[in-house]
Amino acid sequence: MAKNLGDFISQLKELFPDDVLEIKRTINPDNYDATAILEHLDKANRFPLVHFKSAKNLLGEESEYSLVSNVFGTRERCATILDLPRDQSKMPLSIEFARREKLRMTAENIAKSDAPVKEIVEVDDQVDLRKLPMVRHYEMDLGPYITMAVVMRDPDEGFYDVSFVKSVYKGPRKLGTVRHSPHIDRIFAKYEKRGEPVPIINVLGHHPGFYLGTLALAPWGTNDYDAIGAYLGEPLRLTPSETWGDKFMVPADAELIIEGVMPPGVREIANPFGEVTRHYQAQCLSPITDVTAVTHRRGAKMQDIFSGHQGHWSLGGIPKEGSIYNALQRKYPNVKAVHLPDSGCGRFSCYVSIDKRHEGEAKAVALEVLTSARQFQWVVIVDDDVDVFNERDVVWAVVTATNPKRDISYIENVSCSFITAMGHSKVIVDATRPHDIAFPSVIKVPDAAMERIKLEEWIN
Repeated sequence: MAKNLGDFISQLKELFPDDVLEIKRTINPDNYDATAILEHLDKANRFPLVHFKSAKNLLGEESEYSLVSNVFGTRERCATILDLPRDQSKMPLSIEFARREKLRMTAENIAKSDAPVKEIVEVDDQVDLRKLPMVRHYEMDLGPYITMAVVMRDPDEGFYDVSFVKSVYKGPRKLGTVRHSPHIDRIFAKYEKRGEPVPIINVLGHHPGFYLGTLALAPWGTNDYDAIGAYLGEPLRLTPSETWGDKFMVPADAELIIEGVMPPGVREIANPFGEVTRHYQAQCLSPITDVTAVTHRRGAKMQDIFSGHQGHWSLGGIPKEGSIYNALQRKYPNVKAVHLPDSGCGRFSCYVSIDKRHEGEAKAVALEVLTSARQFQWVVIVDDDVDVFNERDVVWAVVTATNPKRDISYIENVSCSFITAMGHSKVIVDATRPHDIAFPSVIKVPDAAMERIKLEEWIN
């Protein structure tokens, strides 16, 4: 069977029972029940995949869909998604992403009759988004939102782009769609310039490898449907949409798909919404989506992202670690590790360790990082004996090896991600030990002593 969300949850329960928490009592996600439970878990330092088995919809009735959140809550679980051992959840996981980023598996087309996502089909007047267990996440949010990936197709080159975009409920057949992906923006602009409606689908549930495969820093023109197959470990299966037929293919093994069109030139108020930064994104005008069809599995599981928390950061950060590693290795084979820490929301800061060969190389590497993705605002370069996944060690390197006057560089008036409030500046910190002046060595217990002493023989 093709990979899907339900099978993944079952496998996870079997392999790691503590990794799945099932909530059987009926929740009202539009009254913050889901996010309050997730926030309590977060404060207790617990990050299980949470399956809300019974949830009310926007009509106040028990929904036919269950709700799944916090899928990407730990790096260890993300390793499991890619079939890696959990002890390889740090740099080996990033390197595996880097490897898969270079691969492609051509997507396979199947008939609608064989597609699980077509078990239930609702079109036109049959559509009622109020049937969904949409989540209202934070107290100042404009309304309940759906937070998973959307798919658009370039009208000229025909490739599919899959990106994370959030949409606010506007009515039974209407969403307000907030775009914050450069590729999605570019495709949208092409249609709007021609005065044409923009085809778009929301994929509200799939095997988590599908979503991890959408967040690498793929270049413009990449057919994400083919790229995602490399992360699933098998070709992504596609089937014709209800609205456009085989002119727009949709993921056949998804849980739930919303099809719609974005009319050109139409904007309505969207936001505030609690974003990845743990701040509210300011109110703005955004396009709308007129929903044309909803298709889903029987007993579908609708996925949601608990924004501004660990799973949100891991989902966006880990794939980009692989992309940055690939980009740096082309020029700097002495780069050893890359990490986008939770403290930077998995988006805005990047730690890189290098085997520094000469003075000035650390800043050159940092500049390369900044050109790889516009959202980075802080880049810290450390020596290869510093573990970039241990933030205490990174901060130690900054404090003990950095000459603030020489080793901290500010870059002014440069494009940043619009979801931050940090302005148009970026910072580079060279926290490597200098090569051009005398500098003390780092303390070290001899290797022979470490190998000779077996801790378990002494602490019993």
